[in-house]
Amino acid sequence: MRSVLLLAALALVHAQRIARHDDHGGHEDEPDPHSHAISAVWAATELETPALVSSGLPTPSSAVSTGHGHGHGHGAPPAHNHNSHAPVKEFLDDAALHEWHDFPPTYMDADFRLTPDKVIFGEVFPADWDAATVASHPGLMFAHVACMVIAYFVLLPIGLALRAAGHPAHFIVSGASLAVAALGWFAGVAYKAAMPDLYPGAKHGGIGNILLLTQITLTVVDSLALIKRCVAFSRSGSRRGWKLFLHDALRISDGGPTVANRYEMVGVHDEEDDGDVTRWRAIFVVGDEDDSRPPSPPSLPSRQSTGSEGTLHESPTSSRQSHHMFELDGGRLRKMGTMPSRGAFDQEHTPAWTIAPDSAPEQVSRRASATRAVQIVLTWIRRTQVVLAYVAVCTGIPVYVGMCRAGFINTCAAHIIKGSIFFGYGVLTFARYLGAYADLGWAWNRKPAGSRAVSAEMVECAVIFTYGATNTWMERFGSKAGDPYTVKQVQHISIAVMFAFGGLAGCLLESVRVRKLLGSVISTNSDNGRVQEPPTYAFSFNPFPALVIAITGLAMAAHHQDYVFQVQIHSLWGILLAGGSLFRFLTYCYLWLRPPTDSMLPSRPPTEVLTSFGWAAGGIVFMLSDEEVAFAAMRSGFDDVMAFLNFTVALTCLVFCWIVVVMAVKGFSLVRMKRGVELAVGDEEATAA
Repeated sequence: MRSVLLLAALALVHAQRIARHDDHGGHEDEPDPHSHAISAVWAATELETPALVSSGLPTPSSAVSTGHGHGHGHGAPPAHNHNSHAPVKEFLDDAALHEWHDFPPTYMDADFRLTPDKVIFGEVFPADWDAATVASHPGLMFAHVACMVIAYFVLLPIGLALRAAGHPAHFIVSGASLAVAALGWFAGVAYKAAMPDLYPGAKHGGIGNILLLTQITLTVVDSLALIKRCVAFSRSGSRRGWKLFLHDALRISDGGPTVANRYEMVGVHDEEDDGDVTRWRAIFVVGDEDDSRPPSPPSLPSRQSTGSEGTLHESPTSSRQSHHMFELDGGRLRKMGTMPSRGAFDQEHTPAWTIAPDSAPEQVSRRASATRAVQIVLTWIRRTQVVLAYVAVCTGIPVYVGMCRAGFINTCAAHIIKGSIFFGYGVLTFARYLGAYADLGWAWNRKPAGSRAVSAEMVECAVIFTYGATNTWMERFGSKAGDPYTVKQVQHISIAVMFAFGGLAGCLLESVRVRKLLGSVISTNSDNGRVQEPPTYAFSFNPFPALVIAITGLAMAAHHQDYVFQVQIHSLWGILLAGGSLFRFLTYCYLWLRPPTDSMLPSRPPTEVLTSFGWAAGGIVFMLSDEEVAFAAMRSGFDDVMAFLNFTVALTCLVFCWIVVVMAVKGFSLVRMKRGVELAVGDEEATAA
């Protein structure tokens, strides 16, 4: 029986031995850890206790520190040496932490009136601290948090979805988002003014100011265009119904009612697919008065299921105008004929590619390119507001609870930034599954004919390469000339090198020119000089992004930690990342058997849901594996892996559910706008008849 216990305990010891943590100092040579492990196991079996006692670990009765001695030293404590051969401890050595780090009071302590026996982040209160009389304003903080979450994570995404669909309600939703955000900002300013500065040097307030100013600026830009169109509508003297008013005056200025995701497309074009031959053309419209021409039904922009831009003209109104269409072909402006009127509102709605009759083709190209560039920039700024709001959350939580100070700043920043990258990667992957970026061929669908967009795998590999190439040299920051390479530096440099060359290999495989060179042995020696490509050539099967993430997850699951709970949490997010990569491999296997070459609709392979879920959940646990979070959980008795896993799964499901809702709102708005325009045009035709 003793031998069985010995073998089981040895297996447990080896399973819990991992490489050291990101943020700690160099490794020092120590004796072979197996001797410590064997002696500890033998002691456990001799005493017939189920617990595995680490060498030098205090007994449970003395291991948990009840006091919070306030030390002022800045040297790393024994718990932070992180020798990869050191035994993993079970109980938190809080006294050692306080020997090298200061833990002052926090805003959370004040708002919840915490006493020294209730703190979970190791705070040490000054002698004059009185929980009953300290300044406290939890109501203002709750209002600040609630308003900001509603403004930037509920209303703003809905407004962006409505705007992408060209729905006039996006003005209302965007205005409501700004109003709620302003209330939250004022609540935050009032809270800061009413409280003492418990976190000197915090950047959270500055990020919030930038976020609100950005939203105000974008609202002003949109409002000026809206006011201009409303004034033009009132001066036109039109007696048309409110439906056409909504369509003409409240639509977005840079897109028609059925053109979604404008300026996310490859270019301003029309598509004529004739077998293998695809012709792309830019159409420019010139207007002149012709009162004798009767109004005609509109030609709505042609919109395939996943997206060519469509013919660039908009819906008609009641004006008697004719328009000449020109094609920009090889630098020449060639007249193609005339098109029916788009309405008396044309002068205010003339799209960016509309030109004067005497304009030169070069001017057309410059105007269209400049306007399109501006609209691309504005679109990305609008959508980046959500990312900036997320950054505000990631900086606001540490400020409120008192994390990420002094010696903990590096590890805190590393966990938040890197975990957020994996979380965002998972969110984007899920959005691709739902159909986002299908016009680029990124939704596991056939790329629209003639599209020159790079593959999603090319973007992934390029990001991975850039990350690895830059981080390879960052691991030596702070080292002096002649300092030896530590085990920790070798660990992280090797991971960065893997990212660099793995990403570069993936980029080379995604290059069309490299692919042709790799197949030149067959193509140049064939009888007719041309070999028919297999169906798999129409899609990218590049395993390098998933491979890099899988190896990273497995490596981090074997990363040394000081405490058993930290070992378990790191193993959890490492397994989640590796599991997500496994399902990406299965996606490629299934699509290899039948590539998505039949339809431009999103194919939605079910394995991609699991891929995105594993990466997003792994990113969340990555952030939660930060030392201070783990220590707080151990102090409060919440060092339970199941609780962390369930919280992560619930939060990931909530985020994914909201993404589905936002995408569905966008699709519903598109359908409603198209139907509304058709009804309005029918009423217009009936009135004219």
